[in-house]
Amino acid sequence: MSTEYDAVRHLLTEPRIAARTAAYIGGDGFDFVGLERAAETLSGGERLLVRIAEELWSAEKRTGLWELVRRLDRDNFDRVLETLTIANGQVAA
Repeated sequence: MSTEYDAVRHLLTEPRIAARTAAYIGGDGFDFVGLERAAETLSGGERLLVRIAEELWSAEKRTGLWELVRRLDRDNFDRVLETLTIANGQVAA
């Protein structure tokens, strides 16, 4: 699979959201329509993780950098940094 897939999967399997996102993770892609519906019940920071995942997958701007530093708790911020490292091909998922 691609580094983008691995990175997006890493983000969507964050332990606090994994149970609600698992059904929308396929072997070759992601159901972002379903993920957006599932995200309606998530916290603001958790919804942001889903938006970041979609942006990485679709290459369409959906989030601002300011949101990462102002809205994510330390664990989710670290998860995003790990995700970007995977997407950049620097680390195996």
